[in-house]
Order: sequence, then C-alpha cells, then structure tokens
Amino acid sequence: MNPVPHSNSSAQPSGGLAGMRLPLPGGIEVSFGQVTIVAGIVFFALAMPGDFKYKMDGLGFAVCHQIHTHSFTIGGHQLPLCARCTGMYLGALVTLLLLSRLRRKAVRLPSRGVLPVLGLFFGVMVLDGINSTLQTFGAGLWETTNLLRLITGALSGIAAAFIFYPVFNISLWNREVTRKDHVIEQLFELAPYLIGTGLLVALVLDGGAWLFYPLALLSMGGMLALLTMANTMVVLILTRREGKTLTLSEALTPILLGLFVSLVMLSLVSWGRASLAPNMANAIGIPLVPGLP
Repeated sequence: MNPVPHSNSSAQPSGGLAGMRLPLPGGIEVSFGQVTIVAGIVFFALAMPGDFKYKMDGLGFAVCHQIHTHSFTIGGHQLPLCARCTGMYLGALVTLLLLSRLRRKAVRLPSRGVLPVLGLFFGVMVLDGINSTLQTFGAGLWETTNLLRLITGALSGIAAAFIFYPVFNISLWNREVTRKDHVIEQLFELAPYLIGTGLLVALVLDGGAWLFYPLALLSMGGMLALLTMANTMVVLILTRREGKTLTLSEALTPILLGLFVSLVMLSLVSWGRASLAPNMANAIGIPLVPGLP
C-alpha cells in the first residue's frame, strides 16, 4: 500500500491570500481566514462599551443574577459572577485544563463507578440552589451562605466538565485521532481536579485585593470555555463538519467561530436584560445594569 504523500501547505499555498498558512511553534498552521476571525474577535471585544472591568461585568450580566449579597467582593470590587457561578466556572475551567492534558481527545463518558459521585456533585448544587431561592423569600431548610454556594458551585462545575468534554471531542475530532478512553476511570482520579479547584476556591476566600482580576478572568474564562465548546458544536453541525477534524490547525476555525458567536450572544443577552430590567419587579436586589460596586 503506497503512503499518501504529505503536502506542506505553508510551502505550497493555494487560493491566493485566502489559502496562505502561517506556521507556528508546535506544528500548528494558522490560515488567513483564522487570522481574520481573531481580528474580528479582538475588534468586537474592544468595541464593547466601558473599561475592562465593565466589559467583564457586562458578559457576566448575561448569565448571572449578580446579586450583591450572593457574591464575593475582593479589593472593593464585586466579582462579575455570583458565588455559585464563580465556583461553577472555576471548577469547570480547572477540569477542562487538566482533561486536555491527562485525557486529551478522550470520547467516553466517566465510568459507571464515577458517574454517581459526579451526579451527587451536581445534585448538591441543585438542592442548595433551591434552598437559597426559598431562603430569599423567607423560607429555606438551612442557612445557605456564600461559602456553601461557592463550594457546591465548584463541585457542579467539575461534574459538568466531565460530561461536556467527551461530548465535545466526539463532535469535533475524527474517530481516527480520538482516544477510546473514559475521561475518568476511578474515583481516586478525582483528586487532582478537586485539589486544583480547591486551591482557587481558597484564593476566593482569601480575598486579597490583588486577586480580583486573576479570579475574575479565570471564572470568566471557564464560562467562555463551556459556551465556546457548545457554540463550536453548533458551528460543526451547521457546516456538516461533525467528527471530521484531524488536526489542531483544522480545529481552530470552528473553535474561533464558536468563541466569536459566544461573545456576540453574551453581549446581546446582556443588552436585552438591561433593556427589559426597568420593566421588571426587583425586590431582591438584582442589579438592573452591569457595572457592579
């Protein structure tokens, strides 16, 4: 069987400017179209109103109630996401980063021995969330604090990432380059994910003023990572490219488009919420516009 010849696309560009590819370290090649998408993302981010903190607040406003009493304040600034959402997206970010190193391109859901524990992680967040809502209106079975919101949110973020990651890999990668492993096999393998997330939770509780921007960026990064993965899958479906990607260079286009769609979506939802908020009852301290104390 004759091997298929490998063509160096950076050395033999096709289609003029649109076909040019720029080699980067690590064997990644970036096309002109991908550079254009990156430029569009940067332009859109810069065009969003306000300073950097206001931009984060605006994106968080699209997905989180941002009630002051349910949020952590660091260095005199409220984090762009409430305590539960902060924990959720920090846990998801840590899990996704570790999975990208430890279980790269794995496509099988957690093993049967781990799934019930992940279900418990998510379940305690749901129960505490219901109790917190009841507590807001004068009921509730126990006292829900921001510490409890942060911890239960972090556990649910870990669980969500373990489910989301293999589904994303199935949608993106060709079966020839995927790993048929479970994303997690044994309970003891949860240790690095719990430790990593626990360290970030401890930093939130530390409350040092210098930690505001790092923690805000990390929590927003977790939110954008999950939303980008979801929108990337939509892009793959619409372009009929599910399960056809072979290289990271090929994967960059749908992922970048997913990120761009996510930023636009968050901006539109934030704008829509701010437009509708003055017409809605607000007896529990939900902010009407982004831009927190």
